[in-house]
Amino acid sequence: MLYTSKRNKGGKPMSLPKIDTSNLWDKTYTLLKERIIRRKFDPNHKLSIPELSDQLGVSRTPVRDALNRLEMEGLVKTISKVGTFVVAINDQDVLNIMDTRLMLEFWVVEKLNDVNKDTLKYRLSRMEEILRLSAEKVESNRIDDYLKADFNLEFHLEFMELGQNKNNIDIYLRTMNYRYITMKSSIVTDEMVKVAQDQHQQIVDALKGGQTSDMKQVIKLHLEDSKERLLRGIRENGGTI
Repeated sequence: MLYTSKRNKGGKPMSLPKIDTSNLWDKTYTLLKERIIRRKFDPNHKLSIPELSDQLGVSRTPVRDALNRLEMEGLVKTISKVGTFVVAINDQDVLNIMDTRLMLEFWVVEKLNDVNKDTLKYRLSRMEEILRLSAEKVESNRIDDYLKADFNLEFHLEFMELGQNKNNIDIYLRTMNYRYITMKSSIVTDEMVKVAQDQHQQIVDALKGGQTSDMKQVIKLHLEDSKERLLRGIRENGGTI
């Protein structure tokens, strides 16, 4: 695999903003993570610790710590005696991501009997409000606004909240890092957004109906459909994003 080092025209390293030195380690991690998932660094881009340290105006230690944390999240990969590189997303990654999402969302369905009526009513109202706000963007063809507002993630996080397990919510959120990358790569189309909007409404309707089998059916349909569309987009993009 060919790895690249990102440079601006003229051969100069890409500039990064200096960061505030308070809470330095977390800020370094957050900034680098944002650059990676929004594909400011290309897939397979080699991340130089000295170069990043110089550009951010921090020592090498918080940069090294940030890269270690990002490697644990699967966003970068270190090759011994070669360097650390931005991980590209391929077909298998999408399959793994969707398996994890399906497992976590099915787990929530199984926990619904333990959720009191007031909590269920509140979460449903939140999900319906997200649908209402997102529908305004979709119906007026403001798809970019829909994506920037991250309505898809907000909807699914409200659903995950019904499981009342912070660890599972954190896992789900980390699993959803890929959403920025697919947006940047133009993998998400207008049609995908409109179909997802309809499927989200089906999930709400199934929750109101209260039948476990119906809920699992619409969730599986939604995630299977998203998976196939993402796989097709990745293949059309050359196999990775």
